[in-house]
Amino acid sequence: MKNLFLPIAVLMLLVGCNENTVECPEADMSVYEKNKATLEAMFAGFQQGEIDPSIYAADFVDVGTGFNEVDRGKEEAVEQYGMLTSLLKMNLQEAVYLPGVDSVNFEVDGSVRYYGKWEMKMGEATQQLMTYGSMEFNEAGEMTNLAHYADWTATFNALLAENPEIMEQMMQATEATEGS
Repeated sequence: MKNLFLPIAVLMLLVGCNENTVECPEADMSVYEKNKATLEAMFAGFQQGEIDPSIYAADFVDVGTGFNEVDRGKEEAVEQYGMLTSLLKMNLQEAVYLPGVDSVNFEVDGSVRYYGKWEMKMGEATQQLMTYGSMEFNEAGEMTNLAHYADWTATFNALLAENPEIMEQMMQATEATEGS
């Protein structure tokens, strides 16, 4: 019975908001639009190879969504984003942005979800990466949480396979760090 609650609630909402019956109030989308602009600025920075730490709240968490991947705080995430943008040329080719909703009252809550298609380029190699992400923000408009789902490992490994010189540089840097 629990599994039927959400579909029935959505159906009642759709039927109840028919223009012939009840006027439904317009949702305030201003916070969502502001946060969506912040997300778009983050993506523009990725494409330009620039990371703006002011986008992220002090308590920012980049949720580790990969296999055995740990969550990263702001400092670690900004460092990783910088490393990725130094190795890759990233181009967001398609994006669909959607407002997130509170799971209790189903009202727009200012969070932003997106589905995207990125072109990832390293040297002459190019790969397409399909992504889904969910981002939450604080009242100041800073991103507090990012959960991004994509097959980064396969994409990155495919690009490295076509760029063995970059793989060699990464291995040397890792060895130098471990030797310190």
